[in-house]
Amino acid sequence: MKNLQKKIIIGIVLAAIVYLGFSIYIDFEKLIEAFSLFDFRYFPLVLFLSFFNYYLRFERWDYFLRMLNIKLPRKISFSIFLGGLIMSITPGKVGELLKSYLIKEYNKTSIHASAPVILVERLGDFVSLLMVAMFGAIYFNFGREIVLTTLIIFSIFLFGLSYRPFAEPVIKFFSRLKYFHNISEKILVAYEHSYKLLQPFPLFSMLILAAIAWGFEAFGLYLILKVFNTEATFFWSLFVYSFSTIIGGLLLVPGGIGPTEGSLTLLLVRTKIPLNIAFVSTFLIRVATLWFAILMGILGLIYFQKKVLHKKVFEIESTEE
Repeated sequence: MKNLQKKIIIGIVLAAIVYLGFSIYIDFEKLIEAFSLFDFRYFPLVLFLSFFNYYLRFERWDYFLRMLNIKLPRKISFSIFLGGLIMSITPGKVGELLKSYLIKEYNKTSIHASAPVILVERLGDFVSLLMVAMFGAIYFNFGREIVLTTLIIFSIFLFGLSYRPFAEPVIKFFSRLKYFHNISEKILVAYEHSYKLLQPFPLFSMLILAAIAWGFEAFGLYLILKVFNTEATFFWSLFVYSFSTIIGGLLLVPGGIGPTEGSLTLLLVRTKIPLNIAFVSTFLIRVATLWFAILMGILGLIYFQKKVLHKKVFEIESTEE
């Protein structure tokens, strides 16, 4: 928990620096003016759209766990999934391996057995965002080279993982190396689980589900822009949201803080939205996605800790009897 607190504090400090920099550059009074123009009665709806994104992604998480026969009560599974959201503040969300640790805490499932779910989740999220962004990049003729190149690289990686004749020789080669030799069996188990999740039906169905889930957050951005009476379309909002999220993920800074805000603001300005409105829209959607996710993660961890503590007390009492 101390490490989590440190990561959250680092993220908050980094965000404060970024937002302060924007405030100085744009003019603080203009930002206050932009905030005053927003009708905050619509903000709970934006938060609900983000929460529905989490719910759809939870269904994917739960489906993957069932595929690997990792059994958890649904409420516990949901609390673990939410707990992982707190690690949105880590670069590329790699800290979501916390979820594997929580599963181990609950039912002793080894980390290398459940970690493939998180790997496939992260790859699936990124590829689904790239697929959405690719349509927009072609239609709006913006960022096509960046999106296409990244999509090809990640698609090859996904294909490589799901294609045994390629993946198994690579795994055996690394298993012979001194550094990996002691964990070679764990690597093989992790690959077997990854292979199950990367079969055509679960892979493509979950990519579609992820694209829909991210679309709800993009709709949140669209709603914010419409409250500001801009002429932004949903298709444009979907593209700029996915593109800026990809940029933040590629640069591997905590929570994408800085690159995501900068790219999203600049893309909104390209549609002739005033700079102060563009940044406030960016700020609001980041509150409703990144920071709301961290809040949900904290609540998920609190629930999980209470349930695990209750479970351990029950087991101790049963043993004594």
